[in-house]
Amino acid sequence: MEFELIDQLKFSAPVAPGILLGIGDDCAILAEDASNERLVTTDMLLDGVHFVYDYDKKNAQSLDLIARKSIAVSVSDIAAMGGEPQAAFLSLAIPRAWSAEQAKELFDSFSKAAAKLNVSLAGGDTTSWEGLLAINVTLLGTVPKSEAIRRSGAQAGDVICVSGPLGGSLAGKHLTFTPRVQQACWLRKHCKLHAMIDISDGLLADLGHILQESGVGAEIFSQQIPITEAAKCIEDSQSPLEHAITDGEDFELLWTMPEAEYQKLIQIQEDFIEVHRIGTITQQTGCFLIDPQGKKERRGNEGYVHQFANHEN
Repeated sequence: MEFELIDQLKFSAPVAPGILLGIGDDCAILAEDASNERLVTTDMLLDGVHFVYDYDKKNAQSLDLIARKSIAVSVSDIAAMGGEPQAAFLSLAIPRAWSAEQAKELFDSFSKAAAKLNVSLAGGDTTSWEGLLAINVTLLGTVPKSEAIRRSGAQAGDVICVSGPLGGSLAGKHLTFTPRVQQACWLRKHCKLHAMIDISDGLLADLGHILQESGVGAEIFSQQIPITEAAKCIEDSQSPLEHAITDGEDFELLWTMPEAEYQKLIQIQEDFIEVHRIGTITQQTGCFLIDPQGKKERRGNEGYVHQFANHEN
């Protein structure tokens, strides 16, 4: 059954230029390009953590949405460095309780998702087990030499920007978001960015990664943070602002750039690029949230964190 599924995927997945050998051998062979650097990222998604699937429940998330998200989160990583995705390697742990029909439906969903996201499925592995569905995607991308945008380049005085409204992703955006590849590549080509990341764990958490890697701090202004309508409609103990700065899986871009570059950007930006200025990088370490009255509140790296058991000796 495994090899039948691999053959199904092989013949349904088109091979993109630059892939000399795709699905069907021990390794895929990718053409080298002396003018580009290779980007590689990997993400694992689990049923019950990143999505919920139950074949018999009408309110469960469809395999099409699950497959799309599984590839899109890795595409978003490639975008965060200013690159373009190329080839994906897909590893699946399929529940033994699944029928052959379900497995074929999943493979078909991945073929459709890859095509929509301009990614070629170039290989991978499948196995079965007693647990729930587990998906791992390794994605390769390209970026021009020395132009990859890292987390470690933020400098004091930089403007901090995001590419769209934040918060409330569990209302649906975490499954339907569009990776910001086009926007990121345009920014890389037209502006000097010092650092960039995609917002997967939450604004504060992912900004914290930039601050730690760059050895700097930040001041962000609460009234300038764009908030989704979904975050404004959540009825719980948190404010829409708290959701915007701590909710994960928005997959918007977060970047820093010199003030002069920001001024240039807002003069030349295209309609497909949203630019929301939310703060400033500081020499003093730490992240401070500033309210409309100017009051500063020191914030940590709050956001989504995977929890592990604490085994005491």
